[in-house]
Amino acid sequence: TADGKYMATQSDCEAWGFNPDVCKQAIEKARAVVARAAPKSETMFQCEVRFSDCFEAQDGGFSPRPSFCLRPNKGAEPLEVRYLEYESDRMNRKKTKEVRVQ
Repeated sequence: TADGKYMATQSDCEAWGFNPDVCKQAIEKARAVVARAAPKSETMFQCEVRFSDCFEAQDGGFSPRPSFCLRPNKGAEPLEVRYLEYESDRMNRKKTKEVRVQ
């Protein structure tokens, strides 16, 4: 977003100057959104074959790791939550596709 910062990890978030607690809450919220919206895998290997990066969901299974936007002074509400999914082109080369969830 125009006045927000795009990030995926705790260190990214803190590097942009956000409070560590805000970062942790935003990451948890973004993960909850992706865990509900994206397909789950039973193992980390299955997840990493389909998605660029994964995490273990609290209720079991593995989901793609989200990236999101945070705006200063808006608290820990992640915006524009996305994840990267692999797909193949016509020559069967692996490419990443960004999937927007929220």
